[in-house]
Parts: sequence; structure tokens; C-alpha cells
Amino acid sequence: MSEASMAEGGRPTIKLLLKWLAITVGLSVLTLVVVGLFLPRTWEVDRRVEITASRAQIHALVGDLERWPEWMFDPDQDELGMTVTAEGAGVGATVRWQGGGSTGQMTLVESDPTTGVRWEGKIETDEVNNHGEIRYEAGEDEGVVVVILHDTGELPPVLGGYFVPVMNAGLGQHFQAALERLEGAVEGVGEGVGEGVGEGAPEQAGEAP
Repeated sequence: MSEASMAEGGRPTIKLLLKWLAITVGLSVLTLVVVGLFLPRTWEVDRRVEITASRAQIHALVGDLERWPEWMFDPDQDELGMTVTAEGAGVGATVRWQGGGSTGQMTLVESDPTTGVRWEGKIETDEVNNHGEIRYEAGEDEGVVVVILHDTGELPPVLGGYFVPVMNAGLGQHFQAALERLEGAVEGVGEGVGEGVGEGAPEQAGEAP
């Protein structure tokens, strides 16, 4: 049956159906964009763990990015196709990762053996869009240090806001597991690790916040 006969019979033509389909898709995309522009794009995660060790022992693993692969990243990362490279310790040290659906890097901008570290990151972008820190606080019990990890950043506009809940949940799970691995690594090595590490004045890049 021709389009003309369909029109004569009161049925919509193929051309009309395609027109309405295009309008519907266009309105859906417009709604997606408009809503996305108003959604918050900032992720923020806080996790903590209590470690029975000295701050020097903890900082030996936290302040040396070449040791981050021992605890910060998932031990199954190789199976996910992720590669991690780390260079240096203290201010200016950088860790990079790629693969497994993620690309990024983090550079230490402050390293203090008594208070912790601070970093700036480039997550899925070439611009700095991530800021984080790991700080040490005294626990309620003697010999216990509370290690607190705070990470925040901003996703790209429009679609980024839709992924904030996923980012918060995923990073929260990742960082909690990382801190638990740090706890195991520090408490499992016994006394003597990190002794003499970070003596003297803290390293800083500029003024501390």
C-alpha cells in the first residue's frame, strides 16, 4: 500500500511517523542536557581506618608513591588490564594508571610525616579536577592512629552529574578497601619499618591550606 493510500485511509504515513520520532528523540536529548546542566557534578568521599602503628610506619607507605601499588590499587588490577606506574616519594611524586576503564594520575603537593599527604589529580582528563588527602590523627587508644582519606573532584558538564552517585559509591568502596590493605600492610610488617622516615621539616609545595 502506498503512503498516499495510507493517508487516505486515515493512517499516518511513514514520513509522519519518522517526523514524530525525530521530535520525540530531540525532546528527550534536550531534556537530558537541560537536567544535566543543573545536576551537581562534584563527587566527595571520606573513609577512615584505625591502624595500630606509628605515624612514621604509616607514612613509609603513604608518602612513597612507589609503594602505593602495594595497597592503594586492587591486587586484581592486572586481570582487568590496568597498568600502574609510580615515580618518587614526597612532594612531586606521581602515580599514573591506565586501563580497566580508567585513566588518571595523582601528584603529591604536600607530604608531612606527622600529618599526612595531599594530592592533585587528573581523572579522565588532562586538567586537574581532583583534590585529595590522607591525614593522620591520634586514636582514642594509645598507639592507634586514625588514617582519614578525603577525595573530591568534579566531573565534566552535562553528563557528568548523572554519574556522581556511581562515582561516590565506586570510590567509596575502592578507598575503603585500600585503607584496609594499608592497615594490613603496616601492621603486618612489625616494628622498625619507617623508623627515621620523614624526620625534620615537612615538605610542602606552597602554603598548606
